[in-house]
Amino acid sequence: MTVEQVSCYNAGALITDKIEERAMTTEIVRLRTGEQLVIKTLLPPLHDYASKVSCWGDIRDDLLNGKLTEWLFTPYFVGEINGEVVGSMSYYTPTDTRDVGVVEFVQTAEEHRSKGIASALMDCLIRRFRVDDGIALYLCTTNPIAGSLYEKHGFWYHLGDGMRYLAPDAGDFDQTYLAFCGPARIRDATWGDLPRASVLYNHREPRWLIKDYFTQTYRETRFESHFVRLMRQIEDQNGAFVVLENREQRIVGTAVLKRFDTFHEQHIATLSFRVCPSYFEQGPELLTAAAEKAKALSIQALQIYIADCDDDQKKMVKAVGFVEEARLHNRLYDGKRWIDMLVYTLWMPAVIPLRSEGDYYGNRKPWQTERVAAAHNRGTNT
Repeated sequence: MTVEQVSCYNAGALITDKIEERAMTTEIVRLRTGEQLVIKTLLPPLHDYASKVSCWGDIRDDLLNGKLTEWLFTPYFVGEINGEVVGSMSYYTPTDTRDVGVVEFVQTAEEHRSKGIASALMDCLIRRFRVDDGIALYLCTTNPIAGSLYEKHGFWYHLGDGMRYLAPDAGDFDQTYLAFCGPARIRDATWGDLPRASVLYNHREPRWLIKDYFTQTYRETRFESHFVRLMRQIEDQNGAFVVLENREQRIVGTAVLKRFDTFHEQHIATLSFRVCPSYFEQGPELLTAAAEKAKALSIQALQIYIADCDDDQKKMVKAVGFVEEARLHNRLYDGKRWIDMLVYTLWMPAVIPLRSEGDYYGNRKPWQTERVAAAHNRGTNT
């Protein structure tokens, strides 16, 4: 017996109208075992359900408690049998546009697998996504059984171990979504850019070998949770993250910088960036904005790692004033050939260090210095 929807509570709201933030819809599905699966669509804060679903550890508390709803719309689809949670999944999409999303944390309790639970939840998820005219969903899997499930729901293999669902009305998504539509503006990244950045990084163009140096994301590597790590790494004045956003509220470029975490190198930061080809002309503008952010953080030098084969990327950084400072021979391999990795550096006016030695691990703290000095003055230094 296939999964069959037998009844629905508030289904009209689920299928035809946009539900209110933090509202809940419920529908009942008969599984192939004859059991009834109650599917609840929940929006943060999840309250008692927070401990029963999964989320990235770096933002778990903030997201499930509803602190990120300003930027991210994250419906959770929870399946229950006789009041027991047996499966769940979610997608993450910008609160304001909801056109692209990232599917994450698909799970089914081991003793309830092969009943069609994940399939029922995925069907509900896609229908909810389509309510807001969503057009592209991204996910990843290394499980062939899960891959078959996603294929049945319209996902197909896209980049690395990633898959993508395109809505029937998506058109030529790869050609149109990041197409030029007038000058873009530069702003600070927000949590709502998680799915938008996924589109930029999961696009095959530009064919730069190094996509993001911080998260070890290369040409054929998919990108989703990497954004979460980057956002957390730049907190507390450790870096900055700026994006290039076009008139359609699509992210067509990103630049992330992160300072070195030692007292002696805190004036140096690594910069990683990506710009889609249709906005290459604004690439230097984005890099200049990143450099201004660096100055405000007392950073004196920005370093970028570039594969020697990526001439258009080298041209872009040179236009801003970066110079080749080092060449790491045969550092990279693309599956066919060995490639040098280049280090380009932009030096800026000298700065006053942001932090003292005592702010770093392994260095003597002020109170220790005071005690040593006091002991020395007493002549009891040992």
